[in-house]
Amino acid sequence: MTITKLRIILEAEEDVFRDIEIKDDQTLLELHKGIKKAFEMEGEEMASFYLSNDDWFQGSEIPLMDISEEEAAETMADITVGQVIPQKGNKMIFVYDFLSLWTFYVEVVETDVISVNSEFPAVVFSYGQRPEEAPEKDLLGELDIDSEFDFDDEDEDDDPYGFGGDYSSNGYW
Repeated sequence: MTITKLRIILEAEEDVFRDIEIKDDQTLLELHKGIKKAFEMEGEEMASFYLSNDDWFQGSEIPLMDISEEEAAETMADITVGQVIPQKGNKMIFVYDFLSLWTFYVEVVETDVISVNSEFPAVVFSYGQRPEEAPEKDLLGELDIDSEFDFDDEDEDDDPYGFGGDYSSNGYW
């Protein structure tokens, strides 16, 4: 049995993280439950893990439940920790509650851990307090509409949508 130590960092203004030990043959569903417990998350909200790289790019999704209408997809219950993040430095992103978007960065900080714990996952270090509400996300980033699109004032006319002038006579209204 191999035990892996993960650092789970909450995306927040203040530093908030937990170090969790977990057996590599435990499922991502068990890790999901361990993260919820470690950060005192309540409820049974939808969640997903996303494979990631060194730049924290959000890659392939591993959902809590299969809600696809096509062929069956693997879920957290089907995949073990050791299958997706077997080495030190491997990363995943965990998103809990798709309305609030609690976002956590998961990184393997140590493998082959000798642990004194008998139950896993186990929180072995805790730093910071989780905020009451999920930090707000700027999903559009620093988008400046005027500089992103070339709006040419010279082309403005009374027919901005190209319907041919008098909207009431073209049969659309």
